Amino acid sequence: MFIILGAQFKRHAAVTLPLFRRSKILSNFDLIVDCVDKLLDNWHKKSKDYVHTDITQQSQNLLLEIFGLIAFDYDLETLDSNNNEKKGNNELTQALNDMLSVMDIVFFAPRSLAVLYLKLNFRYQRARRVIKNRLNQMIERELNENPKSRLERKRTCLIASLADSLQQDENAEAMKNEEDRKGKLFL
Repeated sequence: MFIILGAQFKRHAAVTLPLFRRSKILSNFDLIVDCVDKLLDNWHKKSKDYVHTDITQQSQNLLLEIFGLIAFDYDLETLDSNNNEKKGNNELTQALNDMLSVMDIVFFAPRSLAVLYLKLNFRYQRARRVIKNRLNQMIERELNENPKSRLERKRTCLIASLADSLQQDENAEAMKNEEDRKGKLFL
């Protein structure tokens, strides 16, 4: 699991929570409508004889698509019409789906059993590694961006905000003396 505590948590929360305010969501309303339209188009393309539809899974895919686009400016391809037949064409999407399906079991298990289950579950561990690697790649890409561009994007993109906050953490850590330095946080 990804955990940040103390002052670092407070600063990351101060950076990320404004992105989920009503005004920020409203500014992305067109994106949300486009994603819903894409899902509805997929439903309309289905044969009239096709009865079975997993609405829960498709709603989950819709939310993942919206979250990926708003928070990370990344298309998870969860609404692509052939993604439902060819699961796994996007490694990050498959990892997120695997993580969510494993969490369904963990939420109902006693804590000690849940921790053991997560440590021993290959699917969860693989999904965690993929998500960690992709997030590190996204953060690295943002850190390589022009600081002025990143400053502009941090108002609307979670990953840009987190990368900027990470840069501030590293700068603050570099200014400390050797005894007071903490290890770097890697997701």
